Amino acid sequence: MTISAYFAFSFVLLAAVIARPTGAFMLVVTDPKLSAEGNMAVIAKAGGRFVWAGRAPWISVAQSDEPGFAERLFDAGAYLVLNHDLAVGCREGK
Repeated sequence: MTISAYFAFSFVLLAAVIARPTGAFMLVVTDPKLSAEGNMAVIAKAGGRFVWAGRAPWISVAQSDEPGFAERLFDAGAYLVLNHDLAVGCREGK
């Protein structure tokens, strides 16, 4: 393997570790065709509560203290579930 292939593999591995959902708070990405209500319905179906949303109604932060929340979000229709710390880049500046 070349050095660039090792670098690319390392970058992908690091990104996966950083984005892995941990803790009670998750960044939830649903179908962009859904309204904010659709996004909240996915969160509610997974047994969580809506915490925060940015400009895009299909991306929000949700919370649940119950184990297995990320898996339940996927089962409820979420496209992507990530570490909520990634939502910092989605916040509106003041």
